[in-house]
Amino acid sequence: MPRKKSLIDLPELPAALAFVRSGKRFLLTSHVNCDGDGVAGCLALQNILRSLGKSATVVLPDPPNPQYDFLEGWAQIETADSQPPASKSKHLVVLDCPALTRIGRIEEYIDKGTKVMVLDHHQDSLPFGHVNLTTPQSSSSSELVYHLGSALGFQLTPTVAEQIYMGILFDTGGFRYALTTPTTLEVGAQLVRAGARLDLVADRLFNNQSLPVLKLLGRALESLQLYCGDRVAVVHLSHADLDGGMDHIDVVNYGLMVQSVEVSVALKEETPRRYRVSLRSRQRVDVRQIAAAFGGGGHARASGCRLEGDVQQVRRQLLAEIEKHL
Repeated sequence: MPRKKSLIDLPELPAALAFVRSGKRFLLTSHVNCDGDGVAGCLALQNILRSLGKSATVVLPDPPNPQYDFLEGWAQIETADSQPPASKSKHLVVLDCPALTRIGRIEEYIDKGTKVMVLDHHQDSLPFGHVNLTTPQSSSSSELVYHLGSALGFQLTPTVAEQIYMGILFDTGGFRYALTTPTTLEVGAQLVRAGARLDLVADRLFNNQSLPVLKLLGRALESLQLYCGDRVAVVHLSHADLDGGMDHIDVVNYGLMVQSVEVSVALKEETPRRYRVSLRSRQRVDVRQIAAAFGGGGHARASGCRLEGDVQQVRRQLLAEIEKHL
């Protein structure tokens, strides 16, 4: 069957097709604290590979967020502490991960005999695979899975369409963020035509929180303070707030609801004095540059990094860097 022309420019698409066709057993993974795009993309690619008669297993560095448990295959996802390292003949596919350092314990699965393919859409993506199907033209890694599946001649099923749709919806914030392109909307239409239940996916993705998590959101909003002439919003959740694994809501987006705010920051204390920092912006500020100053990365409007210290020190460092970009 002749290969369909891709809707976006993917120079390494022929190499990606050869990678898939050359392997029999595949391990699929994503970054630590895997989000909706990584989970959905892994599950969709797993189904595509199995349709070709391949063996495909999803193994993540840590347990996936139960918010995505409505996706078919979610219950079969394995984690690095439950699955022995891959054999030398394994083909490893890393989705939605811009750097090898972000895959955590999955690095233990890589040796000289492991062939690695990367599917990623981050602007700061590093080519750490033998094959790197990477482009910032794509809204999400799940959209890249769609393009790869299409090139392989895969006929969309309702299950795969829904998985890909969920990943795209997650990374585009419901087709609202600047990552959304005309091609993204065209792909979304194809997925709905193939059976993706857009109302169910949106409901489970955006209206699917427990009461404790919603109360956690309330505590985060209570902590919100404005800086830099009301152009920067900062919310803070302590280690005690997050104890019990309730960090399942993206509080950073709420800062941008304040009309004067250009940059929103969320400080989440993962362990005492160690903060996971999320950054979001409107149009003027490239938060990827701010995150990069602290060893992080991401996208122009959504990025992150990690910092150590007490909350005052961490906030002071971030505000000093943000002020350079306002």
